[in-house]
Formats: sequence, structure tokens, C-alpha cells
Amino acid sequence: MGLADRGGASGLVGARWADLCAAHLDTWPGTHRQVPGDGGEAFLVDHVARLDDRPAIAAAASRRALQNPDLLVVGRRAGRMVVQAADAKFSVETARSKQVSTAVLQGLLGLGELVTGLIGDLDPGTEPELVEGVFLCPDFPLTHIMLRRRHGIVRTTVRPDQVVLVPAPAGAFFQALEGAPVMEPLAGVDALPVVVEDNLLAALYYFRLARAGVGCWLDATGPLLAFNDRPVVDEAAVRAEAERRATEAVSAFELVTAWYDDVQSVRAQRAAVDQVAALALMTRDLRERVAQKAGAAGVVPPSINQVRRRAGAWYRGQLRELMGPMLPPVPDFAAALQELGRIGTSLAPSLDAEVDRVIDELLAQRPPETDGSSSGNIAGAAAAGVRERPPARSVG
Repeated sequence: MGLADRGGASGLVGARWADLCAAHLDTWPGTHRQVPGDGGEAFLVDHVARLDDRPAIAAAASRRALQNPDLLVVGRRAGRMVVQAADAKFSVETARSKQVSTAVLQGLLGLGELVTGLIGDLDPGTEPELVEGVFLCPDFPLTHIMLRRRHGIVRTTVRPDQVVLVPAPAGAFFQALEGAPVMEPLAGVDALPVVVEDNLLAALYYFRLARAGVGCWLDATGPLLAFNDRPVVDEAAVRAEAERRATEAVSAFELVTAWYDDVQSVRAQRAAVDQVAALALMTRDLRERVAQKAGAAGVVPPSINQVRRRAGAWYRGQLRELMGPMLPPVPDFAAALQELGRIGTSLAPSLDAEVDRVIDELLAQRPPETDGSSSGNIAGAAAAGVRERPPARSVG
């Protein structure tokens, strides 16, 4: 799992599962659904509203520290509107009842038109009936095992009646995902007596290994001096490397772990570059500088971390512009590291001026100082325990 998530496996699986669940719930309107733990009458589904593809809802819910289920199921029973939360969970053991509770629904309705507009017109003078929600999980052996044995990534806590089992054909699930072409040579190493395209459990295993391979390839090919880079995966190159390694591997898992070990030297070089390229500003000195400027301007000082982030982005950008991305393999890495250190040293005067500019820019946005506000801000920065980094030194 750890190797796979270096290649973003869990995020891709979760996003794909959310799409498949939304498509499955599109078949619910016109059907009757029973509420978990409710022995009463089932409700007739009218429509389903998807929330997880609306960033404005996620942002508003986050500001209020609200849970944000993926979907809302809207229907009627006994002449009254019913609203139910539904959440897509590929791993049932990660589901928690509170994520689809009536309290969560109440909080979401408090967001106003953002959510109520998706529900539809409420009956005049009546409130909708909020009912306990459900989790949408794949109908495959892992879900059934977790519901029986209760232990997986974490302990399973939801009841079977809170889980809706959704068909999940392996071929349809993974074929559209980046990295899927790498699954075939990996599965070929093990040659298990299963058809991966028909077995979700096997497909999940080889997709995770494929994304672990993607992570290794990105580690091996990505710039050592990164700056706002968006990784682009060359699936053909990753598959070709997997095929090359498959000729000597004893298992797909061994292939990936050996690949990970082989790339460790590049990771070490990237860490060395990051150390030399670290922002040469002592937090103590920066705090004093901010306090002096804020006191002279009569405003509340900005966050030290905010100053450091902006100055750091400028500094990293200057290093990148002057040094280039340092794509591996670097022919003479020691000499390149020395050159990076020299460039960092040469930027010191410009960095000093940039820090002043950043502080002045932030001060212009700050409110006037009131009694105790400045000292409180500085004390808070000190209490935050910001780690100080030593100035970058030329290597040689």
C-alpha cells in the first residue's frame, strides 16, 4: 500500500469508485429503499444529487468543519420528502456512521442554496425527513471479509444493513485509469490461475503494483531541483521498464520492491539538492525583522511562515532559472551540487531585498496594531515552534 500510494493508487481508485457509484445510483429513481436501522416503510427515490464533484460545496463544508458525503438521495414516504446521505467507500473498514448521519445532513442543509438547490422544492411549511445514510462498497470478497471479520486497514465499525453492495467488474473499473497498461506484464510474472480482467481482487493487487512502478519511474526521472512541476507519466516507458524487469523477476511484488531499491540513489540525490537549496533564513532573524517593520508601520505583523513561504518560492524559482531542473542522471553530481551552492550564495543580496519586499507587501494588507496585538502575534509565532534552517552553504 505504501509503495502503491507513492504512485497515487488510492486517490485514483477512490475517484474511479465515486464515479461508478454515482452511475449506479442513477438507476435508483423510481425504486424503493429501506432506511438502515429503520423498521418503517421504505421510501420511494425521486432523484439523486452528486456533491463530490462540486468544489464550492466541499469548500463551504470545510470552512464549517462539516462532513461532506458524496451523494444525496431524495425521495418521499408517507407524503413527506426524505433526504439520505450516501458515501462511496471502496474499503468498507474506512466507513464511519457519522459520515452519513442525520447530523451531517442538517449541517449541509445549513449551507443554503448550495445544497437545497440540489434537493428541490420543499413542501411549504414542512421540513424534510432526514434519515440515516448508507455506504456504497464494491461487491467483492474483500468487502465481505471485512464485514465478517471486522479488521482491515482499520477496524470495521459499520453494520451490514448500512452497506449497499455495488457491482464492480474489474475490466470496466481499471481500464480507464492511468497505469492500467502496466498491469499485464506484472500479472504475467506471477501467472496466477485467474483472469485479472474478471477478478476485482486480483486487478486491485496488480493495479497497486503498477502504480508503485509509476511512483518508481517518477522518482527516477523527475527533476532533482523541482519547482511547480506537474508530473507527466509516460505509460509506455513505465510498461517497457516493467517488461524489462519481468524477465528476471521471481514475482511481481519482488519486481516492484527491487525497482524501488534501485531508485533509492536518485532519491538520495534529490534530498541532497533540497538540503543545499534550502532557504538561507534564520527564523529568529526573520521574526525580529518582521517585528521591527510592523512596529514602524503600526500594524499587526504577518505570520512568519507566510513571509518564509513567499520568499522561499522566489528563491527556489531563482535557483531553478539559473541552474535548470537537474534531470537525472546528472553526469557529475558532486560538481552540480557545488554549482548549486555557489548560485545560492550569489543570490544572498537579492534574497535580502526580496524579503524586505515581501514583508512590505504583507504589511500593507495588515490591520492597525491594537494594544497587545503585535506582541501576541510574535508570541504565537514563537510558540508555534518554527524550525530554524541553517543558511545554505557552498559544497566543496
